[in-house]
Formats: sequence, C-alpha cells, structure tokens
Amino acid sequence: MSAYRVSEDEPALEVKRSAVRFLEAAFNYGAEGGTPEAARERLTAAGVPHSTEQLDTPLLSTDTAAATQVVYPQLGGLTDDEASVMTVLEFTTLRGQELSTQVRTVDVRLEQKGQEWTVTELASSGGTPPETEVTLSDTAERVLASDRIRLPDSSRWDILAGDIDDRTLEMMLTLSAEHTISVAVLSTGHPINVFDSDSVSNHIHGRAVDIWAIDGVSVSDLRSREGANPARALMELSLAEGATEVGGPWALSTPAGASFTDTVHQDHLHIGFKE
Repeated sequence: MSAYRVSEDEPALEVKRSAVRFLEAAFNYGAEGGTPEAARERLTAAGVPHSTEQLDTPLLSTDTAAATQVVYPQLGGLTDDEASVMTVLEFTTLRGQELSTQVRTVDVRLEQKGQEWTVTELASSGGTPPETEVTLSDTAERVLASDRIRLPDSSRWDILAGDIDDRTLEMMLTLSAEHTISVAVLSTGHPINVFDSDSVSNHIHGRAVDIWAIDGVSVSDLRSREGANPARALMELSLAEGATEVGGPWALSTPAGASFTDTVHQDHLHIGFKE
C-alpha cells in the first residue's frame, strides 16, 4: 500500500496528517502483528505520537495480515485542542488463503499536546455488516445499486440495517442525478454528538450524509475552482429540494434557505434534515 499524502491545501492540515500517520502505522501488519502491543511498537518505531491506552478494535486480529490504504481523511469535529478525523480507508485482510477488502469509515480522535496532535482514541472502527436482514425500501435499493453513489461499506451496512431515513436516501439520488458523489459517512463512523456539544448528530438518526468528493474531485479542491462549481451547485440544489441542514465551504443564501460554513465543513458537504 502507498502512503497517503495529505494535500497542503487541506483544512486542519497537521490534524489530518497525524490521523493518517497513525492509521498507516497501526493497521499495516504481517502475520502475528495484529495485537495492540505490536501496533504500539509500530507506532513508536514510526515516531507517531499517540496515547491510546486501549486498541481494542476489529482492525487488529492475531490470525490475520492486514493492509490499510487511506482514501480520504475528512474532518468530523475541531476545537483549539481536540479533533475528530473521519477517515475513509480500504482495509484488506489475508486470513489463511482468504483475501478480503472492506471500505470503512473510522473515527480518529486527537488532542493537541504541546506542538503535536496526538491520537488518543479510535472512537469507531467503521461498524460491521448487519446480522439480520430487513425489508429495504425501493429508495434504499436504488441507492445501493447506483453507480453514481460511491459508498464505503460502513455506509452500505447502515442502509442494509434500515438505519437511514428515506429522505436522506432520496436526496442522495437527487444529488447524483448528474454527478458522481463520494460519501464519507451516513451514520456509522460519525461522532455521536455534534463535536464539542451535547446535541446528538442528525447522522446518528440517519438524517444526514457527508459527501467528500464530486465527480472524483474532493470538495476541498473544489473550493478554489472558478466558474461553474458542482459543490456549490449541489449545496443550492439540496436547499431547493428541502434539506434543512446544509453545510459546506460557503455560507449561501437562497430563496429556499441558507447554508452554514466553518473550518470543519471546508472539506465536505453536509446535507441533512433537522427532524
């Protein structure tokens, strides 16, 4: 697996770099390397600051070799000294002769200690496939079958479990009618509360989606695009189609409503429903 390079133009650059370095050091390992002790040794050898007392995660397994490829590190929350980086990653395992790849969204928590951002917790490892089948709506089936909606397996499992509001799914179909959208998170992998608050995130209720790329171009890169901008267009379309919680790189005011922006939402579109 190749090391992921965080672009110089990304918001919270050092936060993202610290999260990526942690994931790459901890979760690339050979046979017998899938123990918390071995992971800590790899982190120390790589010079990655960390204070994770517990690494109890399905990303570590004693009977497996694993390779981790970061796809994109998206901000999930940020204060002066704490952060969440929801990272989409390809996690490939070899168990005996069985090779398997899952695309997970993991929630990496960090604190600023001195001049460095230090990983303190892996708050979510990206979930597991649902154990029981549910009857899916036609909308859910269409989202799962769409080649214009790129879903991590964590989000696919959310849909298969019946945890996502049909309004969110309908919005995804609408936004992908003329574009390919890359989803970072629906519910699993997102902080339970809106970061640094007591409010439960609408993601947890299945009422929101975060989109990190449009037509293969990251929202972070689209911030500087001149002329017609698909990220801005999808924010406006979301408002026109009834979304009541729209965040992104710009604070827009339209006849259908307004969007919000802050540092966290410089790298993705947050499209949701407040209730």
